[in-house]
Amino acid sequence: MRKVKEMKVLAMVALLICILSSTNANTDPNDDSSLNALYTGLNLPQQLNQWKQSGGDPCSEQWTGITCSGSRVTEIKLSNEGLPENMGYALDKLTSVTTFDISNNNLGNPIPFQLPPNVSTLNLAGCNFNGALPYSISQMSSLKFLNVSHNQIQGQVTVQFNSLTALSTLDFSYNTMSDNLPQSFKLLTGIKDMYLQNNQFTGTLDVLASCESSTR
Repeated sequence: MRKVKEMKVLAMVALLICILSSTNANTDPNDDSSLNALYTGLNLPQQLNQWKQSGGDPCSEQWTGITCSGSRVTEIKLSNEGLPENMGYALDKLTSVTTFDISNNNLGNPIPFQLPPNVSTLNLAGCNFNGALPYSISQMSSLKFLNVSHNQIQGQVTVQFNSLTALSTLDFSYNTMSDNLPQSFKLLTGIKDMYLQNNQFTGTLDVLASCESSTR
């Protein structure tokens, strides 16, 4: 009888461990798969040795550069990690991320269209990005800080700033952007710092009238 009771206790303990383990594995599946895709796009860098190509639990396993609130990933900070390759094409599923900072890495390639849509801080500076700015930035209505400086971004700025009225810092410096500045710059009345130097912009500066005192 005593053995039976002991076996029941052991069975209950094992069940409790299983329940606790499943409870700890609480990262949102979309966030998990997005980070898997990011890790794959970065070519499985050894700097991110906790990350996984599939599965895993970024929040409970405390993956490098990842901050969570509950089951959702809220911050991705991977600056100066020496990361190569590209960022993949699933970042738009990271709907709770408010800070995305992957600055000062050796990524190259164009910036992907699929970026976390609800960020307030987007730092893509110094990553050797080329091509044009993705139009998807136009839809980031929570964006307050945007830095794409020290890249090789080229061509006309097609991003529309109509919905980016919360933007307070904008840094486009040290690229090869060209043509006229967007007319929607006029709507950036809350801008505090704007850096446009070392590009190939042409045309008049009348669109900067509302933020002229803070433009460099």
